[in-house]
Amino acid sequence: MSTEPLDTGRLDIALVSEHASPLAALGGVDAGGQNVFVASLATRLGCRGHRVRVYTRLDDASLPEQVEAAPGVTVVHVPAGPAEQLPKDELAPYMDGFARWMSAQWRRDGVPDLVHAHFWMSGMAATTAAEAARIPALQTFHALGSVKRRHQGLADTSPACRLGTEARLVEQSQLVLATCRDEVDELMGLGADPEHVRIVPCGVDAMAFTPPEEVGPRRTADDPVHLVALGRMVERKGVDVVVRALAQVPQAHLTVAGGPDRAVLGRDPEARRLLALAEEYGVGDRLTLTGRVGRDEAARLLASADIVTCTPWYEPFGIVPLEAMACGRPVVGSAVGGLLDSVDDGTTGLLVPPRDVDATATAIRRLTEDPALAACMGRAGRERVQRLFSWERVAELTETAYRHALSGYGQTHPSRPEATRRLLAEHRGELDRTLAELEGDADVLDRWGRRLSEVLAGGGRVLAAGNGGSAAEAQHFTAELVGRFQGERRPLAAVCLSAETSSLTAIVNDYGADEVFARQVQAHGRAGDVLVLLSTSGTSPNVLEAARRARRIGMRVWALTGPGPNPLAELADEAVCVPGRSTSVVQEAHLVLLHALCAVMDEGFNRCQPDPETVPGVERKDTP
Repeated sequence: MSTEPLDTGRLDIALVSEHASPLAALGGVDAGGQNVFVASLATRLGCRGHRVRVYTRLDDASLPEQVEAAPGVTVVHVPAGPAEQLPKDELAPYMDGFARWMSAQWRRDGVPDLVHAHFWMSGMAATTAAEAARIPALQTFHALGSVKRRHQGLADTSPACRLGTEARLVEQSQLVLATCRDEVDELMGLGADPEHVRIVPCGVDAMAFTPPEEVGPRRTADDPVHLVALGRMVERKGVDVVVRALAQVPQAHLTVAGGPDRAVLGRDPEARRLLALAEEYGVGDRLTLTGRVGRDEAARLLASADIVTCTPWYEPFGIVPLEAMACGRPVVGSAVGGLLDSVDDGTTGLLVPPRDVDATATAIRRLTEDPALAACMGRAGRERVQRLFSWERVAELTETAYRHALSGYGQTHPSRPEATRRLLAEHRGELDRTLAELEGDADVLDRWGRRLSEVLAGGGRVLAAGNGGSAAEAQHFTAELVGRFQGERRPLAAVCLSAETSSLTAIVNDYGADEVFARQVQAHGRAGDVLVLLSTSGTSPNVLEAARRARRIGMRVWALTGPGPNPLAELADEAVCVPGRSTSVVQEAHLVLLHALCAVMDEGFNRCQPDPETVPGVERKDTP
């Protein structure tokens, strides 16, 4: 990154938080960590004079498109998917639509200077829109799928595409903002360039979360001790560890806050598990579940605690330890993730191995038996968050990262016309190299063209199929045969499969997508006919099934694919595998190959074409 002095002017900033609206946190309700983070960051950036637009998915049809949330901050509701609350694991398919809508809104209301995505699915939308607008994209993951998969295994409900998408975002983002040192290590494992990673921690509102009015030790070593655990009611938060530890700390009482409303808490699986566990360990009378709490109630609850416990299996960062320290309370926490940065072990709290009941109980007893130490840690925690974790400092660090990202982007991304010229030159170079390599397959195309002329002249037919862009090329190919490629000749029997929607929808509805081409091959193909299949990947299930069906009925199968080896090339009688790196170059090369095939076919076919007088639809031109 550049070390030149940075501009200090007003920035136009887009924040993307697809599933976590800042309005939840700004409204004072029980909100998740990402809601709080985005709301607090946006508010502080607005206070610093910047224009901030926060894009979040519309999950309630009654919400307006835009809400002025704070000075300089607008929350924009993006219509992507149904306007109802959905589990976040179901949102990935709607991110393309999210990006398109956001791009259109930028064209209408002004393109921002940069876009900062929060969570991996937000990154999907942000990078797509940023590339189109030619602005830098920054990424904060808040949680990495690789970490979640490692700790939850088969219980991980994340979409299968998450890990690959996160690796791609690490590569494509101008800057990745990690929340702690542990996350930096994880990002390095995804291939991150250290020059494009910065640590910007989470923050805490030290005005909302404050110590109780009394100072000094609040209890003696023999007094009851009040433990508080605050957060989502999910197993990975490790509250069960503290419940088990209660059996070793007789004078301790644990209050667990968070989860669903208290009225329906009895139906929550994790709440029921914790209550059953408490009964099993004989501490049921020393466990209280409050259910959902608002921000103010959470602050009062933390301030009332003697010790705040945060014992997750893993934790990307964790705002609760900061809120506890802001309230002047010592923390007993797991030595994982962000807690390794936020809690100064032995100074503001005690860190223990995750899922270690005995170590957790020992740490709680140590603070219980030494109230003066607990009070000292509480004061140190308050000082630590004021110095390192205020939202004002987080906003300052973030703004500095933004300006460095803009500086670096300007150095590596030239003006739009120059960039377009460079793009065209690079694309032409790749296409030229690819076509040069394909010259080695000239004998294959020549053989195909001569064979095709024989099949068609003898009353046979050619079928063609592909998906997406390859489907368009299959249509183009058959159009050249039914119509004409170079010279005049009679129309030839060439059928592009799935060219009309009634057959397509009927087959998909009755037999499934894998049968789309196969049933048409079975209907139209005959032994000796030719099937030409196009696939850039060579792995599309419906194309593979078409190849199998064609071979079964005695058709000859030719394939045009991307880099080989691949399943389609192995199934076909013959294949030309295009070595292009990009899908666009592979498809363009396929079109060149099809034109070459048509040229060879025309030459061979014209040699055996009958007199025009015998060809229906061809007018004979008498020579003078």
